[in-house]
Amino acid sequence: MKARSKNMLLAALLATALPLAAATAPDMVVLFPDLPGWTRDGDVQTFRPDNLYEHINGAAENFLACGFELLAVQNYVSENRQALTAEIYFHGTPENAFAIYSSEKPLQGDYLALGSEGYIEEGVLNFISDAYYVKLNGFDLGEAGAGALRRLGERIAQAINGRNALPTALAAFPVRGKVAHSERYFLGNFLGHDFLGAAFSADFALNGGRFKLFVMKTEGADDARARLQRWVALDKGGVGTEVRPGKLMINDPYNGPVQLHWQGDRIWGGVGSDEEIATLLKEMGDKLGQ
Repeated sequence: MKARSKNMLLAALLATALPLAAATAPDMVVLFPDLPGWTRDGDVQTFRPDNLYEHINGAAENFLACGFELLAVQNYVSENRQALTAEIYFHGTPENAFAIYSSEKPLQGDYLALGSEGYIEEGVLNFISDAYYVKLNGFDLGEAGAGALRRLGERIAQAINGRNALPTALAAFPVRGKVAHSERYFLGNFLGHDFLGAAFSADFALNGGRFKLFVMKTEGADDARARLQRWVALDKGGVGTEVRPGKLMINDPYNGPVQLHWQGDRIWGGVGSDEEIATLLKEMGDKLGQ
């Protein structure tokens, strides 16, 4: 009975997980704290979608595809003339912030309990908190560099004072076989198909096989059917296949076999023919409350 209540709660939370109402960007200047031993080097610079390329030329398209709204940048210099740069990207919703963060995070890394999640590398500390993606970079910091990055990151997270939790939809993925830190969120063009819309995904490795599981939320049952019908149309061997709630197999010409489940406004599935996928999809269905 307890397990059923837990699954029903998860299903209720997932119903509102895509998307959450967009937050309102505050005065970004107040998010940059003072840092003992360091002084601010110049004023805060801000960038919006129309001029983001001026700051991150070559990477701007990825940020824009993840709902980017505003960037604020503050440089710091230490008493020893070391340099730090703090970039705070506002993406409107925690899901959008996770989308850009997950597209850049490494599978193998020194992960931190900072904000919703973060990681640190030599001269770099990145994390998400609520609808913000924070990127800290240090130059010629030496052995004390990691400490300075951590202290600055902790103070920025305190200033944001947001909801620090990963997207609820990620709880639908089974633990068994999941590749650590492989979770991603795509706002659109999932698996290279523009009609599939947004989806959370995670990579799995079991019994020598590797595959991807995913969960999507549509605009409703009719929209879900329409998306699946367009997907089935790509499978030349499945011409005339009737799309019904329940299980469905599609031979995607670009991604290979895809095992699917459809119920109501939700679609979940796995890319691959591994036998383990069917078992894990059933577990996902239980977690989704189907």
